[in-house]
Amino acid sequence: MIRYLRTWAIVFALSAGVVGCTSDDDDDARIVRPDVPLGDGRAYPLENVVFPTTDGVSVSAVFGKIPGQSRLPAVILVHDIGSPNASAEWLTSGFFEHLLEHQLQPLAIDLRGHGGTPLPDRPSPVLSLDDLDVMHLEVQAALTWLRTQSTVDIGRVGVVGNGAGGNLAYVSMGLFSSELQAGVALSPGLWAQPGLEPLLTGAGLEDFAPHTMLYLVGEDDLLPLADNQELSYPGFALDLVEKTSDPKSLKIFGTQAHGLILLQSEQAVETILSWLETHL
Repeated sequence: MIRYLRTWAIVFALSAGVVGCTSDDDDDARIVRPDVPLGDGRAYPLENVVFPTTDGVSVSAVFGKIPGQSRLPAVILVHDIGSPNASAEWLTSGFFEHLLEHQLQPLAIDLRGHGGTPLPDRPSPVLSLDDLDVMHLEVQAALTWLRTQSTVDIGRVGVVGNGAGGNLAYVSMGLFSSELQAGVALSPGLWAQPGLEPLLTGAGLEDFAPHTMLYLVGEDDLLPLADNQELSYPGFALDLVEKTSDPKSLKIFGTQAHGLILLQSEQAVETILSWLETHL
């Protein structure tokens, strides 16, 4: 199914009024609007697609195209784990549109157990740690699907992740280091209880070589625990930075904002777009 994302060069609120005599009997009363030019409109086709992982999961995704263009870079978007909106969070945040406006074709995927992507066929319907360990297969499947698209320059593909999706962006850059040219992680961080071991950090993976990563995090983005303890997202991001090969960058914003909320900052959006445009 194809739908459209539409943006306008000029956005205005239509205010209407009744012009004419105040008499209730006036048949000449009419509705008018301000004489404001609409500007140039742009319609971006959005296509709902499905493609398989190597372990048999059917991944649901939304792909945005730029009409009349071909051989453009693509960006795989990975949502936060547990996100109720899954891939749709990228559209509601406006970032999907930002990519299209900068000639970058977004592919927002639903991770297994989220949105339109089911878990593997098995008795238990609950997301497990084993599922987390293989979620990079969704990114691999997205790469395979992008190779079939004539509008995509497969030599210029990036990945952007939000929250724990940022961990997956980092892991994907390490596993598919020759197929992905740039990665971005927004507020990466995921821990397992009871020992609070960091998850999705590439530990134990062979030929793991993350590179060309941009990390963005809020300085005061902390996760409170019992007994006055807390987990630090800036600290988690710093650990990933140390394991990443150049080029790499860590941007810390003086805020408590987490994940997609960081995108409410124009500086954060511009930083991400600049990183992608430089390295794709």
